[in-house]
Amino acid sequence: MRKLIIDCDPGIDDALAILLALASRTDVDLLGVTCVRGNVALDKTHANARRILAAAGRLDIPVLRGLAGPILSPARAEAKAHGTDGLGGLDLPEPELPVPEMTAADFIRQQAALYPGEVMLCPIGPMSNVAVALLSDPLLAGRLHSIVFMGGAAFCPGNMNEHAEFNFLGDPHAAQVVLQSGARLVMFGLDVTLQAKIEPEHLDRLRRNGNRCSVLAADLLQVYAARDLHLHDPCALAWALDPSLFHGIQARVHVITDSGATFGQSVATPDPAGNCLVITGVDQERLFDLLIGRLA
Repeated sequence: MRKLIIDCDPGIDDALAILLALASRTDVDLLGVTCVRGNVALDKTHANARRILAAAGRLDIPVLRGLAGPILSPARAEAKAHGTDGLGGLDLPEPELPVPEMTAADFIRQQAALYPGEVMLCPIGPMSNVAVALLSDPLLAGRLHSIVFMGGAAFCPGNMNEHAEFNFLGDPHAAQVVLQSGARLVMFGLDVTLQAKIEPEHLDRLRRNGNRCSVLAADLLQVYAARDLHLHDPCALAWALDPSLFHGIQARVHVITDSGATFGQSVATPDPAGNCLVITGVDQERLFDLLIGRLA
C-alpha cells in the first residue's frame, strides 16, 4: 500500500483529490494533508482541508499549515473558479480541533524519514512547502518514493497567460527547486488535465451514487464547472491508484524564473534521461469511472 501526503490549496479540484484518496483506503494510506496559499489564502485552504476531512468522517488525518506565500516572488491573484471561500460557498462546517504545531515542511520531512522510500508526495498547488522541505533537508529527495505533482504546461500554452499555468506561476522558484531536486518526478500539467473534461453525465452519476461524499463531490463540481470544465488535481491522485490510465514521455523540464512575459513558464525537451516523466494523455472514460466508482 502506497503511503501518501497531499500538499494542496483547496480549492474544489483539490477537495475532489482528497476525497478520491480517502475513498481508496485499500490502495493508499493518506498520512496527512499539508496546505499552502494558492487558490485562496492559507487560512482558507487550511480550513477547507479540515472541512473536507470532516465531511468524510476522517478527522484522524492531520492537516498541517504551510507557507502563506511564494518562497521568493510576490504572491499572485487567487483563483476565481472556486468561489470566495475556495469551496464554492457550500458552507461546510470546520471541525473544532487543535491545529498541529508542526509545519507542513517539517511533516513532509518527518514522514519521509519514518518511511524511507515509501512516501509518494503529491503537490497539487504551488510547491512552496515542498521546496522548503527539500532545501532544508538534502537527503529528502532520495528518501521519497516520488513527487507526483499537478502543475505546468510542458507542450501547450498556459492558463494564466499564453506561457504559464496557475500552480507554477503561483511559485515558479519553488517549482524549479522541485524540478532540480533529483527526486523521481511525475508531472501532470495542462497537457493532460485539459483532456479530463467534466460532463453533465458525471455529475448525474455522482448524485446517483447517493452517499454523502458523492453528492458533495457533485455539488462542488457543479460550481467549479461554471468556470473550469477540467478535472486537474485528481489526475495526480489517480496515478497513485492506476498508472495505466495515463501515458507520457520522459523529458527535461525547467521553469523560467526571470522576470518578464515568460515568468513561470515550464520549458520541456523530450529526453530519455530527463528529470521528469511528463504525462501527456489520459483515458478520460476510465478516469471518471475510477473517481465515480471509488466515491460510490
